[in-house]
Amino acid sequence: MIEKIINSFFYGNLKTKLFLWTVLLFALGAIFLLLAGIVLGLPVLGASGIAVGLVGFVISQSVSLNDLQKEKKQKNEKKRKKDSAVGQYASGKGKETEEEQNATKNTKKEKEKAKAQYLASMDEKKLKKTMKEHKVNQIHVKVMIDSYPEKQIEQAPAFMWRTDTMLHFMVLSDGAYEFEVPLNEITGFLLVKNVPADKERDYASFKISNYITKMFQPYLPEYFESTKDGQLQISKNTFRIEPGIYLTNASVSNLRKVLLPGVAFLVDDQVIASRRFNEYFKELYRESLLCKNMVITLEEYKKEVEKTLDALVVAPIPGSEFVNTLYDLSHYHLITKEYVAVYTQKYRELHLDKK
Repeated sequence: MIEKIINSFFYGNLKTKLFLWTVLLFALGAIFLLLAGIVLGLPVLGASGIAVGLVGFVISQSVSLNDLQKEKKQKNEKKRKKDSAVGQYASGKGKETEEEQNATKNTKKEKEKAKAQYLASMDEKKLKKTMKEHKVNQIHVKVMIDSYPEKQIEQAPAFMWRTDTMLHFMVLSDGAYEFEVPLNEITGFLLVKNVPADKERDYASFKISNYITKMFQPYLPEYFESTKDGQLQISKNTFRIEPGIYLTNASVSNLRKVLLPGVAFLVDDQVIASRRFNEYFKELYRESLLCKNMVITLEEYKKEVEKTLDALVVAPIPGSEFVNTLYDLSHYHLITKEYVAVYTQKYRELHLDKK
């Protein structure tokens, strides 16, 4: 028993150690006070020693060592049961995940079927009535929401309009739904490149011709094909606006023109992050991405090229930087050789006049 108590002093759980050391301290305190009272001849110290000893005795009798060890065993048993349950879950995890995946697939199929039926049921009269019910502004645009995870919206057509403080959406899915986003949250459009896609399965509802699918056909995404390790890969680019709404590339054009003309176009890639290229190069790089994604037309891109090059000619930069910028723009196929020749001549004429 003594060996058991000694082991518990050093190897027991926290509660056991606290109990034993408390009793020991009370016992030592009682002995010290009693001896001090006898040696010094002070009855008060002796009485205090007896009182402390009684308190220690009461504490020692309140809980038994066996009870504390039993409690520890119960905790350990609970932990073992929990670990066992976790182990059982882990061993059956693959099966449960597969079941959950199947359930998700079935839910998606059902929702896609309901969406196809709803879109097929929509004609001109019904659409006008629905738009009136949702108070769609006369100045609105059509967009395709590729995804909006927060609202569980996927590949759905929508009407978008703005008021003084809000951007409104009326989405056509398995019904007509409306939500809104504060305009001050939308600080820009972020290009999201190379989103994996499946042309056969994407936008399944739009493979059936009806009033709505014809109306929104121009806003379907453009797909890109590439190869990796000999495998064909299909991807698309989307544009994200806060709070996490992803629009197809074809949806952004009229949105920028009609509703949010002043909102910045954002690109997060190595070219924009590079210190090698100046802002004139980066500006045309951004505009080229808008052109490639059909957000702006080729004619609109040419206008941006001339506007940027006109600014470059008169920019307060060294002649070497001007030459390098033209070279880089041509090398990365952002401008033609003709533009290089024309603006090199303009630069020479301007600086000859200054001399």
